[in-house]
Amino acid sequence: MARAAFTDVRIAGIAAVVPKEEVRLAEEVARLGGDLRRVERLARIAGIDRRRVAPPGVTPADLCRQAARRLMGILDVPGDAIDALLFVGQHPDHILPATACILQDALGLSRDCAALDVNQGCSGYVYGLWLAFSLAACSAARRVLLLVGDGMTGLLDPENRVVAPVFGDCGTATLVERAQGAPAAWFDLGTDGSGAKDLMIAAGGARIPPPSTPEAYAAHCQRVFDPAGVPWRPNRLHMDAGAVFAFTMDTVPARIKALLASAGMTPADVHHLVLHQANRQIMANIAREAGFPESRTPMETFSRYGNQGAASIPCALCDALGEELARGPRTLLLSGYGVGLSWASAILTMEGARCAPVVDFDPETPIVAPEEELARWRARIAGAPPETRSDDTSLRGMPRDGMPSPDAGTAVKACGRAAGPIPTDDEGGMQ
Repeated sequence: MARAAFTDVRIAGIAAVVPKEEVRLAEEVARLGGDLRRVERLARIAGIDRRRVAPPGVTPADLCRQAARRLMGILDVPGDAIDALLFVGQHPDHILPATACILQDALGLSRDCAALDVNQGCSGYVYGLWLAFSLAACSAARRVLLLVGDGMTGLLDPENRVVAPVFGDCGTATLVERAQGAPAAWFDLGTDGSGAKDLMIAAGGARIPPPSTPEAYAAHCQRVFDPAGVPWRPNRLHMDAGAVFAFTMDTVPARIKALLASAGMTPADVHHLVLHQANRQIMANIAREAGFPESRTPMETFSRYGNQGAASIPCALCDALGEELARGPRTLLLSGYGVGLSWASAILTMEGARCAPVVDFDPETPIVAPEEELARWRARIAGAPPETRSDDTSLRGMPRDGMPSPDAGTAVKACGRAAGPIPTDDEGGMQ
């Protein structure tokens, strides 16, 4: 059983960064056939209002990098004081190397810093905390920089009314450190891989690898319509909303109760239940079944920023509880759940932690479009000399000239970035 308790480890601070572009539900009435009453009903039941969407060329790693720099500045922690870096997310910059390695260099961390990626979704923040607390508790690392970011809007079919409408993008940074006398923290984690296909991007990995020709790649991008007429692409997120909702309600409240029992606590001992911001309907149901009032369960982060995947819990801590956490110690129960299928919950007391207000992404250099990155790689492979190293993108020293071939451009255009329409009110089981 993946259940653990740690002492002498604490969260020193959290920072969250979101893209500037805001998409409001009220602006997308046309995507629901102009039915304003239906849109109002969705806003009331699911809590949908607006979300943040990263432009092409801005990745979760970019958002996390800015969050990390901000947090390190607030806490006055130099790069050589970080012993380990964990990057948690489902949308890495590249298949390899690990995005954590790129971020280690971009943030100016020591070459003695360990760095690795963790491919985990909605439960990913608590999984990351579990790993970070483990490293600090056993003195393998005194300070761990946990970067959790998701770019879900780039993994969705824009015409899919089930998954596209509510997701937003975010990058976060959390500093976990060894601190003598820090209160105990309890963790409970689990997995049900029998439901893996209920939330999956089927194509693009080793099981269904990208073909070597643009013509063969078309099958990865072409839409397939389910019996309800909803379009899905093999290389974009597919979700069985009903199955995921059933898993969530069957599993999460019971696991929260079990964690409370193992810690010798009741809901009355916890100041706030901070859930993965899936949507208001799911969060309200979990809170009720677990014995928490909605007044102690922050839900507005979803309405302001959308479902941010693995980054939703740390963003909620900064957005909804930052000022309260600055006033004194608070005992929190964090719980994430979804893709895997997996779940992870933690009870911890945050004392003296700095949770900075959520800020908009402010690029330090001009954003480089994916097509330009591709052109740089083609030029590099062809033998173009590298430019001076810089940390403006993950592809260091790439020449700025060169054009992708027509075939490459066709493939990029055919499988381009998604935005997001609005769901119907019978599709509220969003994760």
